[in-house]
Amino acid sequence: MRSTLLLIIGLSCIFCTFSCKKAHDSHVRFQIEHDIKLYHQAIKFGDVGTAISAMQSLLIWDSTKTNYYDTLAVLYYHSQNYAQAIQSAQIILDKQPDNLKLLQIVSHSYQYIGRQDLAIPFFLKISQIQPDPVIHYEIAACYFAAKDYSKIKPFVDKIMADKKSDTAKVTISFNRGRDQQDVPVKAACYNLLGTLSAEKHQKDEALKDFNLALALYPDFELTKQNIEFVKKLKN
Repeated sequence: MRSTLLLIIGLSCIFCTFSCKKAHDSHVRFQIEHDIKLYHQAIKFGDVGTAISAMQSLLIWDSTKTNYYDTLAVLYYHSQNYAQAIQSAQIILDKQPDNLKLLQIVSHSYQYIGRQDLAIPFFLKISQIQPDPVIHYEIAACYFAAKDYSKIKPFVDKIMADKKSDTAKVTISFNRGRDQQDVPVKAACYNLLGTLSAEKHQKDEALKDFNLALALYPDFELTKQNIEFVKKLKN
């Protein structure tokens, strides 16, 4: 009798455990489907905040899905939450160090938060995977912002030697970041050289480079402002 009772209790426990697991699995599936629907609905309406919340919820249910972190990094980046974008992207980059999209997100995110020194290693990695005059300019500009002037020239030389730098464009901010302009990389490079010369109080050399920038791109607003500034310094 006792053996029979123990057997019944044992079978009941097994059945209860199986039923609970089945109920839990069903709840998890329902929640995942709900979060995925919520994400797509939020994207449809341009509601980035809700989309981020949905992705965070999905990660609670399954933190092994790398595509969740990928999507989260993109969402954070486009909503200008750069620190969170870096954190999300880095989780994948630790396993996929050559992920070009996430390298770009991290490098530009560091730029936007004013940490060009931390952006440099990621831009360097990008330049190894996909050499490009725009990336070489970004590296040179980061070294300038970090006041590591001795490392600028090799990248300037690469830009000047690359025929694509005449047509490839880079986005330049001016008026304290309120305005932006897409300019040819080579023109941007001459402007950078002029700014470097001005920083060293080499006014004539600065004006020479600024004028070369304008010759390549006459509508270069930042360069026009730089010329006016250096002329005032000379007077």
